[in-house]
Amino acid sequence: MRTRRVASVLGALFVIAGAAPASSADLGGIVETRPAGHSPWTFEFTTYGWLAWIKGDLTVRGRPLEIDVSPDQTIDALDWSTLPIWMSYAEARNGRFSLFNDILYTKLAGSAEFAKSVQGRFATLALGGRIEADYEQATIELGAGYEVWSSGPAGSAGRSAIDLLAGGRYWHQEANVSAALNATLAITGPLGVVDLTRSGARVTAKSGSVDWVDPFIGARLRHDLAPGQSLLVRADIGGFGAGSEFTWQALATYSFQMCVTERYAIDGYLGYRALSVDYSQGAGNRRYDYDAVQHGPVTGLTVRF
Repeated sequence: MRTRRVASVLGALFVIAGAAPASSADLGGIVETRPAGHSPWTFEFTTYGWLAWIKGDLTVRGRPLEIDVSPDQTIDALDWSTLPIWMSYAEARNGRFSLFNDILYTKLAGSAEFAKSVQGRFATLALGGRIEADYEQATIELGAGYEVWSSGPAGSAGRSAIDLLAGGRYWHQEANVSAALNATLAITGPLGVVDLTRSGARVTAKSGSVDWVDPFIGARLRHDLAPGQSLLVRADIGGFGAGSEFTWQALATYSFQMCVTERYAIDGYLGYRALSVDYSQGAGNRRYDYDAVQHGPVTGLTVRF
């Protein structure tokens, strides 16, 4: 079907937090003690990458499209005419209390040819053309955490801690899709085959700027396996009709210390993350709907100081 072909091309332009936003602090954070005389605050900054598969549904101006995207399609569609992508996470901690911020931005552009033929008894209809799509998404997460339980002294091997989390996740999306269509109708009759051709028709759907904020609540488990090695598991839910109808996130990471100096430490991490959101607004030919889940491996570097 033509809408399915359009969907597959637009889908190839999707990131992700996405739509999405991997809480990279959750992607790092090794618990440690601070020497006497230092500030009670510790800080960390993370740059990360998220290779996500995205599957779901998108409606732009009342036109439903199917999303089914792999990480290589997303990478191919990055728009290098400007800054195509930015992923970072920052966290500040003072004792049991922490503040965190995650920023994810992506800008994608691409096009593809399509063709389809319908064979009938007396006529053959051939459709073809070119689809062009642009997609922009920014997701900014602000939140706070409070440690409600821990076992063992800070920095000791085998120590575990649980944080309760709360905050908000701002979403910005903009999708533009256009298709230049060519059609040829070949009719078989007593005088032979008659070809009727139409070209140059263009169909365009623009979402405009779509923005919303999802409140969320969640929890995070931190566990030190050994000096310089830690595991982290995070889960949260949100939306509750205030922004999207519902959203959820799950994340698990393993962090390992790469180098240490007197002023800072650098950790690497590997993990897996999933993010789902169901948002809609408007009705009829003004309807915008995004209901998708994206999931895949995450990796990056964290600087702690």
